[in-house]
Amino acid sequence: MSSNNDGSEFFKGLIFGGMIGAVAALLYAPKSGKEMRDDLRKASLDLMDDAETKLESVQKEAESLMQETNKQLLALRKEAESALAELKSDATGKVQGGKAAVGKEKDRIKDALEAGISAYKQEKQSKAKKA
Repeated sequence: MSSNNDGSEFFKGLIFGGMIGAVAALLYAPKSGKEMRDDLRKASLDLMDDAETKLESVQKEAESLMQETNKQLLALRKEAESALAELKSDATGKVQGGKAAVGKEKDRIKDALEAGISAYKQEKQSKAKKA
């Protein structure tokens, strides 16, 4: 038996069993045909009223559940959008920091290269003067 029917099968069985019980009780009661028909009519109207009441209750509960689910989905969406914006901001900051670090290293390498070239030229000139 499936456990995912949220009680609807039980409710159907209860209504069906109640109707059969009511009919059986009325049929075995020592009453006249008119009294029995009136009793059957009353019992069926009572069952119909009960079923309508239960149906309205279930519909209201379903609507309430849908509204709550929508609220939770909206909250989750806002939270996800906020987290995404924060991640995007962090990533942008890290990219900018990386660009700045690359720029500094580029300048350091350029300065080191210029110093090396200058040292090479000075060494070459000093060797040329000695020769």
